[in-house]
Order: sequence, then structure tokens, then C-alpha cells
Amino acid sequence: MLKQNIKVFSLFLVVVVLFILFKNGNVFDVGTIFRHWLGPKQVINSLLSPGGSLEEDYKNLLVSNSELKILAEENRQLRDLLALKKEKQYNMVVANVLSRDPINRNIVLIDAGSGQNIKVGQAVVVNQGIIVGKVIDVGSDFAKVRLLTDNFSKLAVKVGNDYQISGVLTGSLGLVMDLTYIPQEQEIKKNDPVVTADLDTNIPPGLVVGKIEEVTFSQEEVFKKASVAPLINYDTLSILAVITPL
Repeated sequence: MLKQNIKVFSLFLVVVVLFILFKNGNVFDVGTIFRHWLGPKQVINSLLSPGGSLEEDYKNLLVSNSELKILAEENRQLRDLLALKKEKQYNMVVANVLSRDPINRNIVLIDAGSGQNIKVGQAVVVNQGIIVGKVIDVGSDFAKVRLLTDNFSKLAVKVGNDYQISGVLTGSLGLVMDLTYIPQEQEIKKNDPVVTADLDTNIPPGLVVGKIEEVTFSQEEVFKKASVAPLINYDTLSILAVITPL
């Protein structure tokens, strides 16, 4: 009798196990029991079902990388300006470009003004002593700068490897600047360097402006004309320095 009861009980256990394994017609996932025992539910879910934030993380990484590149470039410009100040013994005020005039993008606003001894007419440069404009208006903590590419900009310059040829640089509507009043007998050619002359007390001589792009003249005219290409992209200016009196 005891053996018979044991057989009945064993059969009952088998039926129960089969019922569990084939619950609702599908094999029951026994692994869920072990997953529940072995780790927190959130960890298991994150491993079995990766989140959809990979694309967002990648975008954030690109933004961070771009910001680091911008910061590295700004640091390089600052180092170059400090090296220029030490080499030339200039007194310079470093400033950031805050904005551009909405109508005339050749006018920029910087975050330094009369409080830092900035005055109208002073030269504005970037790294390596490249002049990009002049101060045209000053407030206590800001100043407006007219870039050399502006139509109303005028600058006395010298041309050539020996810098014996004089001319007047003016802005142009294009990416280049115009050089006029070059004596007809003076020889200039493409890629000749252009620097500031020593005619303006506010503008130190020898500041780099650009290089000759093209020369045009005719025998009937008294002066030659030339186009001057800048050495930097004026659209990307972010850090400038104003040369102030010692």
C-alpha cells in the first residue's frame, strides 16, 4: 500500500512539473527564476535590453570634442598674442568678439573699452601681428572695430620685400582689399607682402596686412592698382588685441 501511494505521489509531481514547463502551451522560461536570484532586475534589463541612448551619447561626445578644439585654438591664439607682445614690446589689451553689426558684418563689438585705455584709431591685431582693423568707437567697457575689409576702411601701407613702395589700402565688397596710389614706376608682383606704413601714430609700422593677389594698371594712368588677400579668415575672428600706448 505504501509503495502504491509513493507511485501516485510521484506521478502527481511529474504532472505538476510538466504543467509548469509547458504553461499555456509554451515552454516556461526557467531562466527567469535564476536571473531574478542572481542580480537586480534593473541590471538584468539593461544587459538584455540596451537603452536607446547610444546615439545621444555619441552626439554629446561630438559636442564636447568640438568645444575642446575651440578651446585649444583660443589658447593657441592667446599664446601667440603674448609672444607678439613680448617680442615687439607692445602694450596690448586682449578682448573677445561679442558680436557683429547685423547690417554691416565688417563692424565687430569687443568686450574692452576706455577702462582699458582703448581709444579711437588704435590698431586691432590677431596672432602673429596681423592687423585686422581699427577702433572706431569706444565705451567704458566695449569698443567697436572696423575691419580692413569694410568699404570705409583706409590704411597707409608699404609693399614689397624691402617695403619701399607706399600705397593706400581700402576695403572691398569681396574677400580681398584694394591697394591704390602705387606709383606707376614701382614694380610689385603677386605674393609681395603688405605691411602697415609709419604714417599713423596710432598704428605701429610693420604690422602684417596680407599679400598681393593681383596687379592691374594701364599706361594712361598715373598709379597702379592691386588687390590684397588677407592671411586669415575674417569671418572666424573670436579673440583680438588692441595695441594701446605704452
